[in-house]
Amino acid sequence: MGTEAGPSDVVQAVIRARAEGDVDGALGLIAPESRDQGQTVGHADWRRKWEGLMASGLEVVTERTLENGEWVANLYRLNGAPGSDGTETRGMDLVRVVDGRIVEHWFFVEPDQV
Repeated sequence: MGTEAGPSDVVQAVIRARAEGDVDGALGLIAPESRDQGQTVGHADWRRKWEGLMASGLEVVTERTLENGEWVANLYRLNGAPGSDGTETRGMDLVRVVDGRIVEHWFFVEPDQV
């Protein structure tokens, strides 16, 4: 029986590493060239993005995770999102994992409630 991590395991390991401040460990689980929001990016791009989010004080809580083949969907509760007034909002991402590394990421945040 193999012990290879499934796609949701890889995504959760990235989330855990980032939460622990282990950016290099998280980057090791992302392909050297990947897609983020439709753009081709590298590790330096991911590092800049995460540094900005960490500096903003963003708090992310995963509420649900669903895996289907290579794809993982996460529903999040967000506090302190950049551009927010500090109120809680929700977000969702879709992540594709191939050969144990993230190769594609899409993130959506619920629009402001009026």
